[in-house]
Amino acid sequence: MIVRPTPRALIALIVLCSAGCGSEDADALVVVGLTTDMAVGFEIDRVERTTQVDGVITRVESLSYGRGELSLPAELAVEPAHDGAEVEVSVAAFRDGEGSPVVTRTAATRAVSGRAMFLPVSLDAACSAISCAAGATCAAGACVDPFVEPSTLADHDPAWIASANDACKTPSSGDPAVVIGQGERAFAPLEHGDVVTIEPGPQGGHHVWLALRVTGLRQMGSRLTVGGRYPDLAFELPSFTSLVTLRRAGDAGCEIYGVRFQVDRGLPVDSVRGRTLDAEIVLEDPNGDVATAAQRIVIAP
Repeated sequence: MIVRPTPRALIALIVLCSAGCGSEDADALVVVGLTTDMAVGFEIDRVERTTQVDGVITRVESLSYGRGELSLPAELAVEPAHDGAEVEVSVAAFRDGEGSPVVTRTAATRAVSGRAMFLPVSLDAACSAISCAAGATCAAGACVDPFVEPSTLADHDPAWIASANDACKTPSSGDPAVVIGQGERAFAPLEHGDVVTIEPGPQGGHHVWLALRVTGLRQMGSRLTVGGRYPDLAFELPSFTSLVTLRRAGDAGCEIYGVRFQVDRGLPVDSVRGRTLDAEIVLEDPNGDVATAAQRIVIAP
């Protein structure tokens, strides 16, 4: 199970600032919002970006998921720039341990006095096999001009991030839903009343490996709560909570496996063997959308 802390302080990714920052006429803002339809932590692990203002490099940065620095979608309100400043952002995404980027993207516009413009930048899986000519960039699988006229850009609204597409939550993914399965290294179906084998944990106790299939929730930063109840014993197992990162599972949506659920917390292990256990899952994403599921299993004798 991939479990990563994703504090909101770490989602800031791109700062655009001209050499005139802080001057009296620096009242033009460009806010960059970075999104991807690839699974962060699996399909991409690192993002490198370069910002230029009026042809001068103002910032170069590398952010890694493995170091807890990369969480998408992301934005950061920017410092003022001067009117008419040309702002360009180049982003490259890498898999863990690879030196060549999976995908690159460039976007540019001009700052406009008195406006806070929102410049969307997406890292699209459809661009991973496309090489564009000099002066062009790939977006949604096609080579396009990286320059976007300011008149076509919307004003920045912080609410954009709640509806931004990602690897697991899209307009077509439907309402939030979760299905409980089993598996340490892959998802396997779990039917009502199935007998499951438990195994000893490295720090005591005994557990079963759960796995989840998920739709309609964000790929990163969802809060997973796992609990359960033994109806025959009238005993409620203490629940545990963690932040999780989902992986894509093709047409099945997204998933996570290797969820270690201790089934004898507060009980002798012999007292739960052969008992019915009602497992309960709650998964809430950073937008506040929630999916719940319950599954009855039987602990192997």
